[in-house]
Amino acid sequence: MTTALLSFQNATDLAARLRAHVAEAVFGQEELITEALCCLLAGGHILMTGAPGLAKTTLVRVFARHLGLEFGRVQFTPDLLPADIVGTDLLHVDQVTGRRHFEFAKGPVFTNLLLADEINRASPRTQSALLEAMQERAVTAGGKQHVLPQPFMVFATQNPFESEGTFPLPEAQLDRFLLHALVGYPDEAAESRILKEHAAGQLVGEQFGASTIKHEQIGAEQITALIERTKAVRVDDAILGGIRDLVRSTRPDDELCPANVRPHLWYGAGPRAGLSLISVGRALALIEQQEAVRWTHIRRLAKPVLRHRLRLTSQGGREGLDNDALIDGLISRCEERHKHLAKGLAG
Repeated sequence: MTTALLSFQNATDLAARLRAHVAEAVFGQEELITEALCCLLAGGHILMTGAPGLAKTTLVRVFARHLGLEFGRVQFTPDLLPADIVGTDLLHVDQVTGRRHFEFAKGPVFTNLLLADEINRASPRTQSALLEAMQERAVTAGGKQHVLPQPFMVFATQNPFESEGTFPLPEAQLDRFLLHALVGYPDEAAESRILKEHAAGQLVGEQFGASTIKHEQIGAEQITALIERTKAVRVDDAILGGIRDLVRSTRPDDELCPANVRPHLWYGAGPRAGLSLISVGRALALIEQQEAVRWTHIRRLAKPVLRHRLRLTSQGGREGLDNDALIDGLISRCEERHKHLAKGLAG
């Protein structure tokens, strides 16, 4: 059944309502909320890196409750197996006829919003079990393909301070994430509010009984319609040209990559990075009630889109360069090349 396309006004109202509801329960993480919502509207997956206790799990739970979607969680550990995520064929015996047959038992990946907690603690083999699910929205077991519920989004977390017993995510796995969000500590005002909510027994992350959502749930059909409406946000050729040049400038063998940057880059972003910038740019434009993508939207989301898609050389690491600083420099250079974008005259 084809989902009717939402009007622009209805879509922006729906997105604003969802963002406001989530912000009522997750304090001091405005950038993370925006990036997660952009990911949802763009139909992608998000990787969140931050210290424990920064509301990453609460964010996913609140999204699931307000959307009326199924929520699943997998705690990644070194002994986790691929079948523990996607499911497996189980042998069943009919007690009357004695006939034997295999039946697929679905794993926790069969949900709408999946929290892959501490994903870098599992082995690469287990991490790769998510690849097909994230890319194809389906898993294959016993030679049969099983389609996942829609919408489907992975929220993966990793702890940047924990190195013992962890496995860095493979490049192919990293590239499947639309955004890589860095989750920082809340400011003083937000932390004070967290403490007050805890003292009053109203902190969402500590309420484990019945749902505490006071607002009307949005629902899977409306979210699907919102995702489709996001795809209709206009992207002008000038914006596409800026995105193309920005992505190409991350590649050390491309003429657009500055000569002083090339020694610091091992490899740069592939074409999927440009597609991702378009998708999340559309989502942010809709959230900000803009009918077309502007360069400010691309600039705002360039680092979350690109930081996990390029790798520095050992020389770059020794000189104290990090991915975000490098991307900032490339954005500035791109804006010098496309001065009309920086001045806001395009899009």
